[in-house]
Amino acid sequence: MSTAAIKPKGPRMTAPEEGPIGWASTYLSSTVGLKILVACTGLLLVGFLIVHMLGNLKVLFGQDEINAYAYFLKHRIGPYLWIARAGLLLIFVAHIALTLRLHSRSSAARPIGYIYQRTAQASLQSRTMLLTGLVIGFFVVFHLAHYTFGWVHEAQLPDGRQVNYLNLMQVLPDGTERHDVYSMVVAGFQTPWIALLYIATQLVLFAHLTHGIQSTIQTLGLKGGRFSPFWTAFGYAVAGTILVGNLAIVLAIWSGLVPAIYPMAK
Repeated sequence: MSTAAIKPKGPRMTAPEEGPIGWASTYLSSTVGLKILVACTGLLLVGFLIVHMLGNLKVLFGQDEINAYAYFLKHRIGPYLWIARAGLLLIFVAHIALTLRLHSRSSAARPIGYIYQRTAQASLQSRTMLLTGLVIGFFVVFHLAHYTFGWVHEAQLPDGRQVNYLNLMQVLPDGTERHDVYSMVVAGFQTPWIALLYIATQLVLFAHLTHGIQSTIQTLGLKGGRFSPFWTAFGYAVAGTILVGNLAIVLAIWSGLVPAIYPMAK
């Protein structure tokens, strides 16, 4: 029942919570609103995964290709890149926090579980979404520590020196130097335990995305009826493309298609 009142001789008086901001706050804090926010943040993260994969695939085309791309990102659009990174971090944290809030709300609504779990129609991916999401979250932290900050592993040069990833440099014909991202990626994936960790996490990501993309489409009201098989196939296609693209980098380095090019080090 509305709390608004209409004065006999005057404008309609509306309670603060009935304004646009109040309505949006109430709606988005509801279960339906939270699901929509999770879906939207999830879509943005999928978009980032695709762009990130395409950028990393440049390593397959040689040292100059990916190093030039990395130089462009760092030096040509540097300030905007940090803004984008901050926004991406906010979206990632929001996606996790909103998902955990939904899970907590669902658990609170049913403090006593079912005596018999009806999971025949629930896929393994849907039943493990929270778990796979947490695994991906921990992996993102590792990935940043590994490649962005160089805290996890060092590259070994032919003379036996251990060099931090951030100190790997490519010398250009004119004598200038730039960060050798190519050698950094190769050094990482030539290390068996790191490569296996990345492969395992990509499989977890695939499982998470196959259900997450379909769930997002359903939340946004696009999946249903005759189009349901199409959106199911679409979810697997997007998740499979990301999986194949990311694994191609690791396997190409393992097979020698992307060979090591020993860099200089500062």
